[in-house]
Amino acid sequence: MAIRRLTLVVNRTKPDVEAMVRSVQEECQKAGVTLTMADAWPVSRAALQGADACGVVGGDGTFLGVAEAAALEGVPLFGINRGKLGFLAAYPSEDIGASLRSIFAGDFRRETRALLEIRFQDGSFALALNDIVIKTRDVFRMGRFLVLADGAKVNEFRADGIILATPTGTSAYNLAAGGPLVDPAASVIALTPICAHTLSNRSVIFDGETELEVRSEDAPLLGLSVDGRPTQEAQGRLPVLIRTAKVQLSVLRPKSLTHFEVLRSKLKWA
Repeated sequence: MAIRRLTLVVNRTKPDVEAMVRSVQEECQKAGVTLTMADAWPVSRAALQGADACGVVGGDGTFLGVAEAAALEGVPLFGINRGKLGFLAAYPSEDIGASLRSIFAGDFRRETRALLEIRFQDGSFALALNDIVIKTRDVFRMGRFLVLADGAKVNEFRADGIILATPTGTSAYNLAAGGPLVDPAASVIALTPICAHTLSNRSVIFDGETELEVRSEDAPLLGLSVDGRPTQEAQGRLPVLIRTAKVQLSVLRPKSLTHFEVLRSKLKWA
């Protein structure tokens, strides 16, 4: 793929980003690439229209704030890491010039990542690259979460909350809550209860074609967040339907970097 128009989303709260932005501008000028800038996220779809690719300077949170719009517009996404972990933002910030030159030369691996789609009662929807979390807003209270798979009851989980994760997102909150790691190439949905009251309530892995429904009698006590975006009240939003989205996100990553290399590095595996 040829990149002639690049949109750059910059998290200016990160250290040394101004020098990094200047490096990007210089490389784009040398390569004859038209550059447009955005300093806020989540970005609108309009900000990505006409772009051949979108780069993110920041951490994984900034990357997640661009993923929905990039997927809906069909714009490949890559991240230059200025955050703490860099699971998603795969390009190092130490030599941005070399990273951009390799991208402009087509020296990258293009991966597709599944997204979750959550549909609300009013017909609106949102997309998640990592996860959808429904949990009690009062940290001292437990909630009840009835989950159905294609209309059949799975369980009523009594827990602080539930996490519904994509394969990509299993290395995030899902992992911290004791859930499994899943290869991003798999077609599944992972459900992990948060601090379940019943010890035998563990993660459940569903086929990627499954449609899940989440109900709760405790909706007034619950909050709902998609990819870590500001929490919404669940009252009036439940029940919700969750399934694998029809659109996917295209991600550009270094050819030499595999998913398991990232896990070994970021999770400090021996």
